[in-house]
This record gives sequence, structure tokens and C-alpha cells, in this order.
Amino acid sequence: MSRIVLVTTVGRAGRLAEAAAVEAMQQRRPSGIEGAPLLIEVSSARRRSPTVLATAQAKDLEERLRRADPDARVLARGGLCIAQLTGESDVASRIATLLDTAGEAASVVIACPAAFYRQVLEVLGGRVDRILMVPPPEPGPADQALLELVLAEAGETADSVEVLNDPPGRILARRALAGSPVRSGPGEAGESATRQEYPKSPEGGEAAAVGAPSRGPWRRLLAARLGGERAQATPLVLGAVFALVAGAVVLVAIAGAITGKGEAQRAADLSALSAARSMKEDLARLLAPPILPNGLPNPAHMPKPVYLTRARFTAVRIATANGASPLTVSVRFPDALSFAPVTARVSIRIAAAGSGPADPVWAEARVGAPVAMGAVPALASGGGYSGPLAERQGYGMRPDVAAAFDGLVAAATAAGVTVAINSAFRSDAEQAVLFAANPDPRWVAPPGTSLHRCGTELDLGPDSAYGWLAANAGRFGFVKRYSWEPWHFGFSAGPEPCSEAGNRVTGGADRSQSLPDSVPSFVPARYRRPILAAAVKWGVSAALLAAQLMAESGFDPGAVSSAGAQGIAQFMPGTAASYGLRDPFDPVQAIEAQAHLMSDLLKQFGGKPALALAAYNAGPGAVSPCNCIPDYPETQAYVARILALLAGTGSISAMPMEIELVG
Repeated sequence: MSRIVLVTTVGRAGRLAEAAAVEAMQQRRPSGIEGAPLLIEVSSARRRSPTVLATAQAKDLEERLRRADPDARVLARGGLCIAQLTGESDVASRIATLLDTAGEAASVVIACPAAFYRQVLEVLGGRVDRILMVPPPEPGPADQALLELVLAEAGETADSVEVLNDPPGRILARRALAGSPVRSGPGEAGESATRQEYPKSPEGGEAAAVGAPSRGPWRRLLAARLGGERAQATPLVLGAVFALVAGAVVLVAIAGAITGKGEAQRAADLSALSAARSMKEDLARLLAPPILPNGLPNPAHMPKPVYLTRARFTAVRIATANGASPLTVSVRFPDALSFAPVTARVSIRIAAAGSGPADPVWAEARVGAPVAMGAVPALASGGGYSGPLAERQGYGMRPDVAAAFDGLVAAATAAGVTVAINSAFRSDAEQAVLFAANPDPRWVAPPGTSLHRCGTELDLGPDSAYGWLAANAGRFGFVKRYSWEPWHFGFSAGPEPCSEAGNRVTGGADRSQSLPDSVPSFVPARYRRPILAAAVKWGVSAALLAAQLMAESGFDPGAVSSAGAQGIAQFMPGTAASYGLRDPFDPVQAIEAQAHLMSDLLKQFGGKPALALAAYNAGPGAVSPCNCIPDYPETQAYVARILALLAGTGSISAMPMEIELVG
């Protein structure tokens, strides 16, 4: 594994990239590793160009990284490879991809602005060898307070921490950014870059300053802070916005800290539950599509960094309200790299008496999904329409009806109107049950006569939407069928209900050639038809298969887990063999085997997708004894994540999610 150095700013630091480049070119190559050093610039605004001459190692690394992240600007400059990540989305996951692709590069240095420090630190976990802080030229009181926070946590994360007292000179910086070797000591006249190191002590206690006597405001501050007090770990409680509130956090921390273990445990429990509650409330917004069907940005969508920052802020706020010092609270998300994190872990250090180490307590809470959450079948049956069913809000309908309904919902949302489905496709058998309960043909059609069996009819609500629907539904191809039913709208812009043309709306005899709207919009184009074909063949919801693939591999056909699961559907070799899957890395074969397995599991567990998903993840043997989702953190989060994604895309009804304390 490559040596990883994280270079970050403290406050208003300027020459971050220059300091990181010098660091990259000064790193000694580990024994037996011949790769080029890699510099990752996070949220880089300056576009650099490749040099005319570059080493073979740098060019090889450049080519591999370009394939791994086509959106990154990757260039070879002399003996250095630079990857510039522009924008602010998916920074953590993109860094993880680059690190995995780089493999054993000579060294990896990440230039990370303060706004992304928390995200990057979380994705790196314990892989950071050294953290280098670059302070502003003229630090103010807030900057000094922030540095205390950063150093306290950094000492718990990396083997050593350094503060760069003077930035590298321009000649040295230009040489490093061009990929030319630089000396590790002071350079030509005026080129020295001095630093102070604060390594983590072997006992995990106080961090002692080493080297020359401290000089300047940073050294004086740190010598007093770290030389005279036991350093306490802290999580930079507000992540991307910590620079705005660090001074206030330090002031609050002076007030005191919890000294009793029982008090600390109660604070940790409440803090973790509060973080999970925040995630539960924001989960639908996180999973809402960023773009509406009409092409406009979705105002309901919440980016993942905001989602996690809100949960972290809530956790720290509740812990502080229950007596904890913010400097003693650490908030982490064990599943932060997933597309929808649902677990929060909070630890609180107790203010111990004397000089001994503080004793931490912790609690973990997560968002869970009730077993009743589920999805509709992939194929209509039981009279009337007999083609694939698209899912919206837990109800089935003809795919062209679903496409029109999406447009209607987008327009209603923009107008501030909520539209919900109360009923859609019903088979003759379902209609018979409904008619038996209310045998009045004026209100309930007898079996065999209801248009709901045609997949074109929608009963919509609530009452407050009736006026908007009456005025606007026609723009999307819907007509109010009966004057006395303001909720009943039928689709009139396509083939007639219950007609052969309606059954062929998907493109002919092959019903797998359905309209794209039968599959959720987050599915890559090349996997849409294989998913629909497998769903139709095995009678499983296409949306369920799609959400499962998103959770399993992110639609990566070459994915391999640490446990040995392979391919886009993450089959273990034994399960793959039992389902005739010869090549788990062939996505078409794997998707069909996935649909076959899910079909069997749905039959085994009474058609409940939550239990089938749990069995897919943990094995049927873990689900059968209790007929429940087993209490495995990974499985609980896996099921909640998939069902929440289905609810967020409108594929199933949005049922209440649960929160629970699990540790």
C-alpha cells in the first residue's frame, strides 16, 4: 500500500497545491515500489497542462487513472502524476477510486481544502500516514482555535502531524509542480519551508512538539497547547462548514465536560439516535433524483455531503445539550461510502481525573425498514392488460402511463401540489374482492368490466389536488373518466385500454422491449434492457432488481468484494454455480441469475421483498428461523438502503422507516 500524506488548509491558506507538490516530490520511494508519486488536487480551480517530457511510470499511472475516473483531469508532469478533481460532488468516493486504481504508487499526496477535509478523512479511514497543515499567512484568533481542533483530531488519525510554518518558495514550488526532483532540506536562497512536527505518542497520550524551539504565532500556540495539556480527540463537528464555527466550538468547550460514564453513555445514546433520526428525515431527499423528468434541477434533492453534515451537526448539538464538550464528541458513519448511508456511530471521551487517558463510550444507531415494505410484480396477469408493469408509489401501470404520470407529478410539484396514487392496476381477482365488499356497480365495477385491469387508470388524491388535476391532467394525456369521480383519471393519449395494441405498447411480441420508464432512471442505459428482460422472465420487479444492483456494486460488472463476491450482482462462487452462472463478471448472465434467485427467495418468503433482500445478503438460513431481517448491521443497512431508494424514486409506497439503537 502506498504511503498517504494529507495536506490540508487551516483557515484561509493559499498555496495548498504548491506545498502538496513539494511534499509529493520529496517523498522517498518505498522499497520495491517503482511507481510515480501521485498528487490529488481536491476541488481544483486551476487547470494544469501535461509537460512535454514525462517518465514512463507517470504516463502509465495517468492512463490508468483516466480510465478509472473520466471526469478527473489527469496529467503526467515529469516524474509526477497529478489528478485534479473539479466540482464538489462525490469527492470522497472519487478519491477512493483513484487510490484503489493507483495501487502501489511511490507515494500519494492529497491536497485538500478545508471544506472537504472531513469527507476525505472519512474515506481514508486509518490509511493516512501523515497530515500536513498549511496555515494562513496571518492567523487570527479563529484560525488558532481551529488549528487546535484539527491537530487534536489529526493526532488520533495519522502517525504524525506537521504544521508548515513557511510556505515553499516559488522556485521550489514550480520545480515540484513540473515533476522535477526537489531536495528534502532547505533549497536555494529563500527557498526553505520550515515545519513543526507533532507525532502521536506511543502511549496515545499527549502529543509532544519536537525539533527546534517554537517560533511565531503557530509554534507558540501549539507549544503551549500541546506541551501543557493532554490532547483530546475531536471530530471537526461540522465537516464541510467547520471553519465557520470552530471558534464558537472552542469557546463552548471551555464550559466543561462529562465526568461520569453513565452520563456520557446516555449522551452518546441520545446523540446517535438523533443523528439517525436526521438521516431518516432526510433520506427521501437524498434519494430523490437530482434532475426532474422535465430536465430542471430537483429542489427536493439533497446532496450526500449536506445529508451527512446535517446528521453530524444534530449529533453534536444533542450531545452538547446533554453535558458533553464538543471537543470530546466524535461522529462517524460506518457506511459513508455507500450511496445512502443509514448508520451513525457517536463516541464521547470522558474527562478523566488526573493524567490518565480518557475512557471513551460509544453508541451506534441506524435507520431500518419494516418488513412490510415491498414492490409490485414485474408482469401483469389475471385478466385485462398482460404486459410489463411499471411501478409508481407502490402501484402498477402500463409503462406509457407511468411516463405520462412522471410528467404530471413534476408539474404538480413545481406548482406546490402533492399528487398521490390511491389505486392503479387491479387484476380481476382483486376487483372481485373489492366488489364483494361493496356490491354497488355505481361505485365499484364488477370483475371483468373495470378499466383498472387495463393498467391505464389511476385513482389520485388527496382532495386538495382535485382542482389542479381537473385543470392540468389533460396536458399529460389523462382524462377524468366520470364526472362524479374527481379522483379517477384514465390515460387516453396511447392505445385503447385492454386492447392488443395496448399489450404491444412495449414494442411487439417481446415484452422485455418495454419503454425505458419501466426501469428507474438511475440505471445506466446498457443495463436497462437486460434488467427488464430478466424481470419479465422471472416475474420480479424491474425496479427492485435495479435498486439491488445499485446497492451491490453500483452497476460495476468487475466489482469484487473483500468476502469474494463477484460481478455486478455480487455472487459468491458457490451460489453462482448453483444457479448456472458460469461467468459472474458477465453482467447479462449475472442479472438473469440475480432475477432467478430473487424469484426463488420471494416465493420462499411470502412475496416480501424485504425478507428476500435480507436472504440475498445474509443467506436464507439467517432469515428463516425468525422470518425477519436478521440483526446484522450490514444486512439491516442493505435492506433499508434498497427499499428507501425504491421509495425515493416512487417505485414503492413511502412507508415509515424505523430508527433503532444497535450498539
